[in-house]
Amino acid sequence: MFKIPVNFDYIVIGGGIAGLHIGALLSLHGKVIVLEKTNNIGGRAKVVEKDGFKLDFGAHPIRFGYKSDLGESLEEIGKPIEFIKPGKVLAFLDDGSITTYPSGGIIAVLKSKLVPFFKTLKLMIKIKKMAEEDFVALYDMSLEEWFNKENITPKIRKFLTMASATLQVNPFIERSSTGETLQNIRKFLDIGSVYYPRGGWGEIFSRFSEKIKENGEIRLKSEVSEIIVKEGKTTGVKIGDEIINGEKIISTIPVQQFFTILDEKLCDKDFVTRCQGLKCTAGISIDFCLSKPISDIDGGIMLENPLGFVFIPSNISPEVAPEGKSLMTFFTITNVEDIKDKNKSNEIYQHLRSAILRFFPEIENNLEFERPLFHDMIDGVEVNTEQHRLKRPGNEIKEISNLFITGDSVGGEGAGGDIGHTSVRNCYEIIIGK
Repeated sequence: MFKIPVNFDYIVIGGGIAGLHIGALLSLHGKVIVLEKTNNIGGRAKVVEKDGFKLDFGAHPIRFGYKSDLGESLEEIGKPIEFIKPGKVLAFLDDGSITTYPSGGIIAVLKSKLVPFFKTLKLMIKIKKMAEEDFVALYDMSLEEWFNKENITPKIRKFLTMASATLQVNPFIERSSTGETLQNIRKFLDIGSVYYPRGGWGEIFSRFSEKIKENGEIRLKSEVSEIIVKEGKTTGVKIGDEIINGEKIISTIPVQQFFTILDEKLCDKDFVTRCQGLKCTAGISIDFCLSKPISDIDGGIMLENPLGFVFIPSNISPEVAPEGKSLMTFFTITNVEDIKDKNKSNEIYQHLRSAILRFFPEIENNLEFERPLFHDMIDGVEVNTEQHRLKRPGNEIKEISNLFITGDSVGGEGAGGDIGHTSVRNCYEIIIGK
């Protein structure tokens, strides 16, 4: 026997960053409930505190800071945070050398030993002059194909491969989209750098949660078993023996899992296939919690081998570690299949760890504890030639009114976490008719 239905203007399925993000925005327009199946908010970006260290669930810098879609939303709900701009990005190369990574414009290119100055400057000017249709024309072409077609020199290939690994979260040049990669590089040239939230990601979750609770609620341990659809319209969701009614329902779970709560027969077959077949990104991260700082680097670090990204959050925002201690976070990208293979994933982990200790040998002598994480889904979609922004599902489902999807597996600009924030803004504007 079902309980008496509860009514809301907006039901948001999923309490990860996308769910909290759109829930906070929609709370400006009506009563919201966010339903999260676990006992924690944050999803794949959740924060864990241990021995005074605030540990993000992997490396989570924020591209463009105040100018990002995330930054715009925090301003709109009246709960902005401070974004800290890190220092220059360094490249730690396989030959043991360290140089400036050319991500900060002409000066960074001039100081970098990674790339030839004039050829790289010429490439950046070319990218700056590209029109939207020029990028779109290259969406279906892999970086590998483009390298060969344009006779890209080995050093610039290395630079662009590293850019694809970090900007696209896709180091696999045989499938990384050229158009998307170049478009993301152009956006960096136009807007700026990555940032980190003062106090870590917990501050973002707190602001969104506070806003939601002003005009609704967040309910944990509440797994949706079914989206209820009647005559082509959603009316609510089921959680166990309870029905929650809502005027509009927004699912933020990865679209690969969407049809575990919605009857796929209600949707177009091509849409179902597109959702279920999306390849996500995967990888391994390692947090080193140290008894004292061993490096004063306050910018990003790019590893050549294995391709990866490093930063020291406590050098950027000291609040994430106990006073006098240090938090270092390292990340490398892999195939999903590699994560599921325990032998292969351990091999990659050991390779990453060895590369880290090669450049930071003092870690071993100052290590309080280490946290390796094996992520079978980092972002809901890998940006490649088969699933670039024009090929991914959109926010609306044409067969069902008042049902929307958003998050980092849905069509949207950018790559990595950017897709989720952009998708949320797009979905929000569709819902409120902006």
